[in-house]
Parts: sequence; C-alpha cells; structure tokens
Amino acid sequence: MRDESTAAAPYRRPITQALLLFTAVFGVLFALLNYHAGDYALMALELLMAGFAASLIRTIARTRRLQLWIMVFLLPFFTVMMFALTTAAVVPSVFAWVLLIPILSYLLLGRWLGAAVAGFYLAVSGVIFFAQFGFEHGYSELRSLANVVLVAICIFGFSHLYEVSREHAESRLRRMAQTDPLTGLSNRMHLREVFMAALARDDVAQAMPLTLLMLDLDHFKHINDCYGHEAGDAVLCMVARVMRERLRAQDLACRIGGEEFCVLLRDTHRDAAITLAEDLCRRVRAQPCVYAGQQISLSTSIGIAEFGRDGSDLDSLLRVADRRLYQAKTDGRDRVVA
Repeated sequence: MRDESTAAAPYRRPITQALLLFTAVFGVLFALLNYHAGDYALMALELLMAGFAASLIRTIARTRRLQLWIMVFLLPFFTVMMFALTTAAVVPSVFAWVLLIPILSYLLLGRWLGAAVAGFYLAVSGVIFFAQFGFEHGYSELRSLANVVLVAICIFGFSHLYEVSREHAESRLRRMAQTDPLTGLSNRMHLREVFMAALARDDVAQAMPLTLLMLDLDHFKHINDCYGHEAGDAVLCMVARVMRERLRAQDLACRIGGEEFCVLLRDTHRDAAITLAEDLCRRVRAQPCVYAGQQISLSTSIGIAEFGRDGSDLDSLLRVADRRLYQAKTDGRDRVVA
C-alpha cells in the first residue's frame, strides 16, 4: 500500500530527493564561503545540514512514511535558514531565500500543514528582517521594504491558491477514476485499493473478517434484447440503488463489468454475509424496475468468498466468488452459494 502523502501527491518524493541533493551540494559550497568569511558557527551548521540531507536521500527513496520524513528535514532546514539570517554579515538580498519557504512548504506538505509551517517561518523571518534592517538602522527606503513584503505575501497567497486548486482537481480526477460512470458505484480499481488498505491495517492481522460477494443479474441479456439497452442501464442503476440502501457505511459496492457487481464486506463473517446476500436477493426480486411504463422483473445470483478460508488476496477471492456465482446460476438462479 502506498503511503497517504504519496497517494495524495506522487510528485513529493522526487521533489524531496532533489531538495536533499541540492542542500547537500550547496551546503558544502556555502560552508566553504563562510569559512573564508570567518563565520565558523554558520559553517558548522551548514556542514551538518549538508550531511543530514545526504543521509536522508536513501531513506526518502524507500520510506512509506514520506510526510513524516519531509517534516524531519524541513523543520531543521528552515531553522538553519533563520539562523543564517541573524548573522552579522547578512545583507538584505539574502532574505530572497525566504521566498522559497512557502513554495517548498506547500509542495511538500500540502495545504494546511504547508500553510502553518510557511506562515510561522515567514513571520520569524519578518521579525529578523526588522531586527537587522529596521528603520533605526538606516534601512529606511519604504518602497524597497514594501516590495519585499508584497512579494512574500504574493508568493504565499498564490502557493496556497495553487495547492487548493490542485487538491480539488486531483480529488475530482481520482473520484472519476474510481467510479463507474453509469451507476455511481466504485469500480474494480477502487475495490483493489480499498482491499489492499484493509489488509494493511493491524486488525486484519488479528483476523478481522472480510467477505466478498459477487452478484450477477439473471437473464440480463434478455432484458437488453426485449426492452433495449437504455432499459438495461435503468435496471443496473436501480440495482445499484438497492445495494446502497441495504449496505452499511463501511461496506464497498462496486460494478466490475456488464451486469456484474461486487461487494466487499468488512468486519463480516461468512454467516452474516449469507444473511445479507439473501436479503439483497429478496430486495431485488421485490422491486421490479419500471421503465417506459413497463415493469421489468429482476433476480440476482450471488457467490460468496471469505478472506482466509477461501483465499488471502483479492484475485483468489474473486475467483472463488465467481465460481460460486456460476454454481448459483447452474442451480437455478436467484440464490446464494457460499
């Protein structure tokens, strides 16, 4: 299973790796410059930061807790930057490096955490700026000061707006990729993601029950042939509505192709799954689909597979449930085989 930050923003890992490499190389270069300038404290900090960055490159490439390690690096990185701004040899142009803070924070930490980190360090850098170059020290060109402040505000604001827009667009595309466009149910890809996420949880390792239902509408080809494909679409949507009404919030209903549906029942043993499946059969049978003034009678056959007993991965469970679904069809349809 991918870590949550990688799933949300897959570009964060390569950007972090590039930042670490940049820090390792330029940290050494700036340390040499500070050595010649006689600023040995800053030189030592920059060498430590360069070594720390280099040591994290392999970790960032492999970790499943990417956001945690990004925080482990960014906080000391920004803190060293703040310390560098307090040195006696600093000049106003050095504060241009502060403008990287909101960009990196939003790219690597997301909207809310990025805003908190960027806001804090921008505030600290503002205090340092006024302490170093306040009006009483002769840096009294108000227009120049206003330019620095406005640029920082603009970068902070546009970074926030970009991250909000990106999150919304990515969320919309992800929903589209995970959803069957006709019924609004999840699709096979989302089923696999949710199943893998369930396996990664600790309670599954402690034998939390998972059960899979495979449903197929009986004589669906006959419905399409007699009433038309639009009627068939209406039937599929009605069955999807019946499933949503019957299932619990933690259950996942999917359309995996044609007239085939699948339900992942979490925290459900086989006996409870049989009861639920039989109820689904009754509900489908009791609610004929009305289309163009005609009542279309429906029934469904269901095969059941239980995690552990029938397989330890999704493909195995799907094969077993499909085989039992076929058995339900062979035995006369409108029934459950577990």
